[in-house]
Amino acid sequence: MPQEKFQIELQDRRIDGVLHLCSTRAPAVITCHGLFSNKQSDKLLQIADAFVREGFAVVRFDFGGCGESTGSIANTTVTRRLEELEAVMRHVAGHAKLAGSYGILGSSLGGYTGLLYAARHPVAALSVWATPCDLLSISNNIPQADLHKLRQEFFSDARTHNLTASVSGMRSVQVIQGREDEIVPWRHAELLHQAFHDPKELIFLPGADHSLSQPQQRLQAIAHSLAWFKRRLL
Repeated sequence: MPQEKFQIELQDRRIDGVLHLCSTRAPAVITCHGLFSNKQSDKLLQIADAFVREGFAVVRFDFGGCGESTGSIANTTVTRRLEELEAVMRHVAGHAKLAGSYGILGSSLGGYTGLLYAARHPVAALSVWATPCDLLSISNNIPQADLHKLRQEFFSDARTHNLTASVSGMRSVQVIQGREDEIVPWRHAELLHQAFHDPKELIFLPGADHSLSQPQQRLQAIAHSLAWFKRRLL
């Protein structure tokens, strides 16, 4: 299926992305990678391949300082990532080859950012994987080598966002969580799920870690997300 590369210029950085298109106008799922990941991760490539085959357009993009996007990971904050996601959504809105309905599939901080976006803007459905309800409470779970890449501003900015309060009463959200997640304890998934209203879904994957590194568990998560978006977007 055809792909369109795109670049979005923001004030001090450029966001690079790819839009996977279908042969006919299709609903789009915007994917949001985690803190230190990028759009070329095996996870997002697998998601794009599976979703396009089932009739969805898919957007992959790099947050600032990741992958092909410019900027520094040291400058990343939730607020800046929210600005970047908003810019991507503006870019794809009204695209001639898209059907006009949009979903977000986010992993970890990508899920966190996607939920904050959906609290402010209409999104037809979301599926979030391994997503914390509170960033500060999991900071000690992030490897020290990765923590050193961030500035203190990341944490001070995180204090300005109250995710569970922002998403209280939100609908059409699916939460997928590994039981053995070493970064985001499974209790976070329960707390998020409790904040949403029906229709909603909570799925635990026994034995799965934060990255869903086992191929079978990742395929299960993709299948669950695909089924969810089929019910909510098609």
